[in-house]
Amino acid sequence: MTCHDTRPFLQAPHASQGPAHRFVFLLLPTHSPADVSLAIETLSEANAAGANPPYTWQILSEDGLPLRSQSGLSLAVEGGVEEIDLTATIFLCGGNRMEAPASQKLLNLLRKATRYGATLGALGSGCAILAQAGLLPDKKVAAHWAISTSIQETFPDLDVRQQVYDTSSKSLTCAGGLATADMFLNVIGAQQGTNCAQKTAAALACSSIRDQSNAQTLSAACEIGAKSVHLVQAVEIMRENLEHPLSPTVIAKTVGVSSRQLERLFSKHLGMSPKSYSNKLRLENARRLIQQTKLSVLEVAIASGFSSTSHFSKQYRKRFGATPSSERGIPSAS
Repeated sequence: MTCHDTRPFLQAPHASQGPAHRFVFLLLPTHSPADVSLAIETLSEANAAGANPPYTWQILSEDGLPLRSQSGLSLAVEGGVEEIDLTATIFLCGGNRMEAPASQKLLNLLRKATRYGATLGALGSGCAILAQAGLLPDKKVAAHWAISTSIQETFPDLDVRQQVYDTSSKSLTCAGGLATADMFLNVIGAQQGTNCAQKTAAALACSSIRDQSNAQTLSAACEIGAKSVHLVQAVEIMRENLEHPLSPTVIAKTVGVSSRQLERLFSKHLGMSPKSYSNKLRLENARRLIQQTKLSVLEVAIASGFSSTSHFSKQYRKRFGATPSSERGIPSAS
């Protein structure tokens, strides 16, 4: 949707629930200050564009103390969860790394907020906390591509989508990054009208507003820079079958080339064989699961298409210089 598009925005799911103009940004340990700042700047520009009622917001952390982000930046917080407005739209602000399990205190507060009529949302990995609390009743969630596999493996019943954001369910979920502005612009359009959203987008120097059908990541064609349609199709097939990898022969037949031709395409454009490239994708997927979930090494191996734990560990160490067990990243809940 361009800024000059006069079509109406989709109705925001929380527009009729609670005070839609009040937002709470609850910082989680992996939060991205850029995402939170972008959300607030979008709301601020909407106010300048004539939002009525104007938007208000507060930034909180669970214990009321500042949280230092991975980038080293810290946002000022206005208090702890005791200060939270239970009727506002509450965003759990995570990043592109999995969150540790939330405390029971936070889970109880989120459940209480839903009883008070709050709408819940999540940036980045904040959606994992909503899932842990059982507050994703429609099961649909937009998660950052770097953690989408980990979230799917941790919460198998979710419908994890690699779209930029999702506002079609009772909770608002967003991949984070620049998608944050897209989602808030669409929410503003639903609540304040297209004209306000377009003025807000213009103030942010945003030439277009993506809707939730847009994918987060570059296509295989963009990422690998390949001119061959057959190579792009082969890579997409590999990505879609990480748990049950297909042989190069089957992939070649599926995309309509000979096995030898497929070998030449991979060698020319990617500098490796189809088998090696598939192995690379599977090991990268395995590393994300190792670092972002509590799945056992065996479960990670199976989810990444390896039938033998010993073979998986050997391949993992060869590629990353460390054993799977030494790279565990998710601590236990406090």
